[in-house]
Amino acid sequence: MRNRSSFAISSYALIDLSLREAMDHLTRDGWTSIEIMCEEGHTELLEWSREQFAELKQIGSEKGITWSIHAPINGCNLAADAGSGRDMTIETMKRCLEIASFLDSTHVVIHAGEVNDRLDVAERARGVENVSQAVQLLVPELIHGQTKLTLENVPPYPKVLGWNVSDLTTVCRNINSSHVGVVYDVGHAHLIRPGYALEALEEVLPYLLALHLSDNYGEADDHLAVGEGTIPFAPILNLLKESDFTGSWVVETKELACAHLSVDRIIRQL
Repeated sequence: MRNRSSFAISSYALIDLSLREAMDHLTRDGWTSIEIMCEEGHTELLEWSREQFAELKQIGSEKGITWSIHAPINGCNLAADAGSGRDMTIETMKRCLEIASFLDSTHVVIHAGEVNDRLDVAERARGVENVSQAVQLLVPELIHGQTKLTLENVPPYPKVLGWNVSDLTTVCRNINSSHVGVVYDVGHAHLIRPGYALEALEEVLPYLLALHLSDNYGEADDHLAVGEGTIPFAPILNLLKESDFTGSWVVETKELACAHLSVDRIIRQL
């Protein structure tokens, strides 16, 4: 039986605050598992000093907080061909993994990146190969700690790779490491077509390490509270329960109140 303490909250819910303000707010609100999203102002995490990290780790130790990190999306492209852009992406990912290791984080979330045309089969195949090679370079950063590297399925935007979960499972098979898996975003999958959210979950289950939970109406990535959109959560939660999924359940809503509502509704359905 899950309870509130077994759910994580993404700092995305307080993205308009500074990272320190957001952390203070979330810890006071009683969250004991926090995923720091390194977007907008929260990218400051990558520039924090050793003293700031030590303070954050101390807060986590005192309050029993489990951390995870969502690596930057903008400016990062693991699917890129070899060159300065991909080199910079790998360095950014190494920085995220270094921070995650210091904080004893459960996982780091990454996006596969972009290709020229998401529907072009050859482009997708080359992108998957590039991501596989890039992730392989990151695996040595993982083998001495507990942090996992998780690839997230994304919305079907024109150039993105990873909207089809088959791309992500292919990367996982190519890497074949217990340190690499998938973070499954239910809301992103629902944007592909009706029914895909459940189908895609069935496909990623062998590699599933974490969840991102929110709702939408199948048209935009609204990050609504669970139950406010059209995602069929009942069969999704049943499948997770039947499979005895023990990874991270991260609520990634646009507002903190929506996160609380989501947790309450999920608990009632499990």
